Amino acid sequence: MCSTSAAGASLTAFSAEHARRSASSRPISLSLLLAVVLAALPACEESLLDVPPVAEGGPQVVAVTSEQLVAQLGVRTITPIRVRVLDAGGRPIQSAVVKYGVLAGGGILSSDSTLTNDQGFTEVTFQPVAAGTAIVEARSERPDGIGRVRFTVLVLSDPAEAAVFELVGGTGQTGPAGSILADPLAVRVRNPDGFPVDSHPVTFTVQQVEGDSAGVASARGEAPAGQVTVLTDEGGVARAFLRLGTRAGTYSVIARATIGPQGAETTETLTFTATATALGPARLVIISGDNQTAIIDTLHEEDSPDFRGRPPNPLVLQAVDRFGAPVAGVVIQWRVSDGGGELSSTVTVTDASGFTENVLENVTEGRNSIVAFAAGTNTVEFVITGLVLEPPEAEGGG
Repeated sequence: MCSTSAAGASLTAFSAEHARRSASSRPISLSLLLAVVLAALPACEESLLDVPPVAEGGPQVVAVTSEQLVAQLGVRTITPIRVRVLDAGGRPIQSAVVKYGVLAGGGILSSDSTLTNDQGFTEVTFQPVAAGTAIVEARSERPDGIGRVRFTVLVLSDPAEAAVFELVGGTGQTGPAGSILADPLAVRVRNPDGFPVDSHPVTFTVQQVEGDSAGVASARGEAPAGQVTVLTDEGGVARAFLRLGTRAGTYSVIARATIGPQGAETTETLTFTATATALGPARLVIISGDNQTAIIDTLHEEDSPDFRGRPPNPLVLQAVDRFGAPVAGVVIQWRVSDGGGELSSTVTVTDASGFTENVLENVTEGRNSIVAFAAGTNTVEFVITGLVLEPPEAEGGG
């Protein structure tokens, strides 16, 4: 029979193999897992439970199936346990009663006892109910003695039970506003034994700001949305692709998954962050000050109560990127291209909202054109019409 240390060594063996497979991005399959476990199980010593010796001349209960078995919770299969009862001379005993019991661990047997056939064979099935190591005994009691054999069943956890939710990669990336990040946001779901859980739903949600256009998608070519649900692959990994919003700043995405055994599930979350860098200016937009009229009063001084001149309003524009988001720190060049007047500044810089303004002083009569431009953008033109205030007509004499 297998000792507790032997079972532990087996678990260590398949955990090491799984870790090696995970590192190489090749998930371990259940069939390979069972092979690793069975190969790692040593010849067991009868140290877990003391077994009384078989009486001389008594029946022999011989294991037909391996005495070292592997089962898994959640899988709709049962583990057969087959034995054969022989007499002292090695001949099969027909209709011998074989009794069964679960001595350690948790599981359900298909029957408490069975009868052997004409060749001495009989069997029951074992359905595990708890992960760990189970010990099943088959024994036959006859007047001439007692025979028994014990089976060690290494019960793995339910492969579909999500127990661990971990971030794999994709957080902390930086990209231009409005772009799709180079690497996907990736999480992994594992079962209690540390193996990947396939087809487990994970929901990715963008923590959006009003006016933002950030989104996530399950594939790079799909249209992004504020939320997407993705199933884990055979490696237990779920991935989503983040399209950054059109405004520079920090974005966050929350990944949610249901973790825990059936009936006791909880929702766990993981957080990804990403930074969108500002784009350069794509165009200049006139906000106000175009197509206005200025009154030129040449008859009165500006400090005179009779002064009727009206200077032009400020010339206001905004620098925006290709998404229409404001761009701060853009250097704007200003020039008078037609007419006259003097600009208060030939160079201005856009503020945090992308705005800047200028003022034309000493407007001349007629059409006055002012242009503004910046590197990589269009040129905008403001037109101010200067009207000279006419003197009043002299009253006629007799």
